[in-house]
Order: sequence, then structure tokens, then C-alpha cells
Amino acid sequence: MDAQTKLQLQDGSRVAVMGGGPAGSFFSYFLLDMAGRAGKKIHVDIYEPRDFTIVGPPGCNMCGGIISESLVQMLATEGIALPPTVVQRGISAYVMHTDTGSVRIETPAQEKRIGAVFRGPGPRGLKELKWGSFDGHLQSLAVQKGANVIRARVDEVARANGRVRVQAKGNGAEYDLLAVTTGINTAALKLFEGLQIKYQPPKTTKTFIREYRLGEETIGKYLGSAMHVFLLNLPRLEFAAFVPKGDYVTLCLLGEEIDNKLLETFLNAPEVKQIMPLELDLARGDCQCSPRIAVEGAVQPYDDRIVFIGDSGVTRLYKDGIGAAYRTAKSAATTCVFEGISAEDFRKHYLPACKNIANDNLVGKVIFLVTRIIQMSRFSRRAVVRMTAREQAHSGARRMSIVLWDMFTGSAPYREIFVRTLHPAFLIRFGLDIVGALFSFKSSARDDYTRRQEGVSDMSKLGKLYEPGDVLLKQGEASEGMLVLLEGEVALMREQNGQEVFMGVRGAGEFLGEMALLEKEVQTATVRALSPVRVLTVDKENFTRRIHEDPSLAWRLFGLLSRRIRELSQESAMLKQELDRLTERGGG
Repeated sequence: MDAQTKLQLQDGSRVAVMGGGPAGSFFSYFLLDMAGRAGKKIHVDIYEPRDFTIVGPPGCNMCGGIISESLVQMLATEGIALPPTVVQRGISAYVMHTDTGSVRIETPAQEKRIGAVFRGPGPRGLKELKWGSFDGHLQSLAVQKGANVIRARVDEVARANGRVRVQAKGNGAEYDLLAVTTGINTAALKLFEGLQIKYQPPKTTKTFIREYRLGEETIGKYLGSAMHVFLLNLPRLEFAAFVPKGDYVTLCLLGEEIDNKLLETFLNAPEVKQIMPLELDLARGDCQCSPRIAVEGAVQPYDDRIVFIGDSGVTRLYKDGIGAAYRTAKSAATTCVFEGISAEDFRKHYLPACKNIANDNLVGKVIFLVTRIIQMSRFSRRAVVRMTAREQAHSGARRMSIVLWDMFTGSAPYREIFVRTLHPAFLIRFGLDIVGALFSFKSSARDDYTRRQEGVSDMSKLGKLYEPGDVLLKQGEASEGMLVLLEGEVALMREQNGQEVFMGVRGAGEFLGEMALLEKEVQTATVRALSPVRVLTVDKENFTRRIHEDPSLAWRLFGLLSRRIRELSQESAMLKQELDRLTERGGG
């Protein structure tokens, strides 16, 4: 066996994680969790100079944060729930605005399954700390697993004694592995230029983020719990949105080198001004920045004992960067624990996950090119609104709605979105709407969106709420997906001989209706809320896709099924004992 392939983490190995954002925290969390399963005790140091408990720049990690629908579901199945203290607002709908009309796209299953968060605790000038930092929350989960956070910036990285030496604040330490999760808005990646490795950082472009402090009541009145996106004919602008978050609204612009001229043009668009308070000066915000995002993946994001994860390796084009951090971090952790830490190990087992994202981004570029063509044509924009409005108004297949939903949320791979647009029914319907738009001189879509005053209660809570006595699942009925119980308790009741028999209680963190993910079976019991209950639905399609990409997701599900079988065995044994006692009494 080649010596290179023998590089492995052993019991007592030391790992340095350079960067404490989502990629670093996810990697540390999964590395320690998997190492524990493998019977290895590993020491993990996370080097992160920022303190995510401090408001403003010292604790900032770029304010704009949307947790995609698929990521919220996958984290729930991993046992990672996002508490209301972290989610500033659960997104229940998207509203698409164009110069030909606006249309509201409701969330599937009428749930809040998308989270709007602050990466740090909040923007500059925050008066009252109501919520927590998303990045800080993930970091705390890693610490609970055993990670150690060092509040210092790494100044130097070098090879030493066959290991990796990390220098910070005048103190150095040697590690068996270095995970680089710093992102790309830092000069830290230049530290690797002298190591003679083949790594080359990703190509980037400049974006724009601005925060407006409006207050929850005003946001509820004007924006509600919907994210507002814009399909406008503005060169270089690929995506623009207002994201409601707590007392703030985040403006996010993505595209090719966003500059002041493009920003000014966007803010002066009538479609933008009509959804915001008239007295608000859109040219002035409470906090803003122009971070860079990656538009292409890095070249060879690994070497012996070194792996680049998240933005410094590869991320999704324009959308779901946090989801990409989760996927690459977990893949890297799996490789490190179960395969090895040599360049060859990373090439075989980690690089495929990176290539999967990079290849999907190529499809994404095609989609954004088509979107750009649609944006340049007024009748095409009108056709998109017409088709979406019709779907939202009537039951049936919502082909354009699903395409737009997944484009806006980043919840599905670009290749899957592209395949949906090639469906004959989609093409025929869209073609008819284009023809209709060509001969329609007056937009009929302007009134398809009406502003809703949704109030401010429970805005931050993801999932769906049930009151005591409500039925979540009914015996004998089919379920579309598995439920993850986030809060509260439910009772399991089974109907036997015309009467309901109590089967047990389930609490927060439990799965319900998990068999719906495996086979088309009806529910074997009724699930009824005993207290106020909050649940999150995990779609079968989403879960199945992720199982194919990451078989380790099945670990918790198999553990659950094993426990369910054990409970059924105990229940059967108790029933048998009771039957034996009754038989003995009858015989006597």
C-alpha cells in the first residue's frame, strides 16, 4: 500500500479548522459525531477571530442569510432544529414582481419551511438584541460536540514534521489535519500560496447587501412573511430581493459586479417603490456591505492533510451557499473519518461532492442565461406572471410555480429545475401564455398580488402549528412525507374494535410517519396533539434525493426504525403475557 494512502486520523489526532462560519461549524460537528461512532477521540480547534455574540462588524458574517427549504428539512432529520431565537422570520411565500404585474407563490404544504436569519446577531446600530446569530448557533452545536473555539486569526500556515503547523497570535501548534473554511472575503487564502500545492481559489463577483430597520409591525403590514423578488430588465442583475427579518428588511442584489449605478437604477424602479413605505429613503440604510461570492469552484480544493470546504472550495451559484457548506462539510468529514486524509483520499471521496455542485452550477448558468432572455422581453415576463397566477388560482399541476419556487429558494438542484422546464406540459402551457401575452395589450396580472397584513405573532417559527386535540396524521390515510416534531407532545392512538387505544407519546425531536418515506403505506395510527405542537414536513422527493447523495442520512432513520421495532417487540411481549394470564385464569 502506498504511504500516501496511510494518512488517517487516529484516536487522539488533532484537527485545526480555519474559520468558524457554517462550513467550519458543520465540519467540526460532523467530524466529532462520526469520529465518536468510529470509537475515535479527536481534538478539534476552531480558529475564528469574530465573536458572533457582538452586534455589528465585530460579529458580522455578511447579514443576508436564507436557509433553503431543503436544508431546513435535512437539518431536521440530522437532529439539528433551528430555534425561534435564531430564525428572524419564517418565510411562508415568495412574491414575484415584474413591470407587467406581481404574483404570490405560496409555500408547499402551507408551512414555513424557509428561514430568514442574521449570520451574526444583527447589523450595525441594533438597539435591542432579540435574536441570536445563525453562525453562532451552529458554532455552539460544534462546541457541544467537543470542539474548542480559539478567538484568533491564523497568521501563518506551514508544513512541519510531516504535519501542518498553524500560527495565530504568536502561538503555534501542529495538527494532523487542517480544514480551511474561511470563505472568500478574507486574505487568509493567500497564506497557502507558499505551500507549493495545486489549490487555486474560486473566481468571484461582487454583490450588494443593505439593511433597513422598519420594525416588525411595519414589515408585517408591507411585506408580511413573504420574500419579495424582482424579475426586471436590468443588465448584469441576476437576482434581487427584499428579505424580511425581525425588525429589519435585507436588500440583496446578485449578479455581475454590482455597482452604485445598478443599485440606483434598481431602487428607482416603480416595482420596488410600490412595495415599501413611501416615507422610506431607499438610498439610505442602517448597514450595508459589498461581499464577494464565488461563481466558479476552486482548483484542487485539497492536499495531504489539508482540505478546503464551503466557499473556499465550491458553493452553489447565487443560491443556497449555506446548503453547499453543509454538503461539502459533511462529505469532507465522512472522508476524513472513514477513508483518510491524504490528497488521494480527498480526490476519490471528497472531490465528487465538489464536482457534483460545480457541474450543477454549469446547468445553473444556462438557466440564468434563459432567465436573462426572458427578462429582456416584456411579453415573456408577462407570460411568466400569467402562467404562475393561473396556477396559484386553481388546483392542479403548478409547473411554473415549482420552477420559480426552487429557483428563488435554491431548494432543488439546477439540473432538476432545468429538466422540469423541458416537460411537454410545461412547454405547451408556457407557449400558449406567450402567445396570449403577445396579443394582450393590458396586463391582467397586476391585481393577482394583494398585500396581506399577516401580523407579527410566531413569525420566526418554522413548520406548521397545531393546537391541543388537532389531528396531525389519521389512521388509514396516506401521508406525503415524514413529520419531524419540533415542539410539544403528541399521542399515538390506534383504532381497534371501534375504540381508540392509547399507544404512547412522542416528544420534540421524534419522527412521525417515517414509513411514508420508504413505501406507499397508510398510517397505522392516529397522531393527535396533546399540547401546542410545531412540526416540519420532510418531502419524500427531497429526502430520497439526499439519501442518494448522502447515504449517512439514513443512519438516524435506521436507528429510529430499530427502536420502533424494539418497542413493538416489547408491546407484543406484554400483550402475550396478559393473554397468558387470562388463559390461566380461564383454565382455572
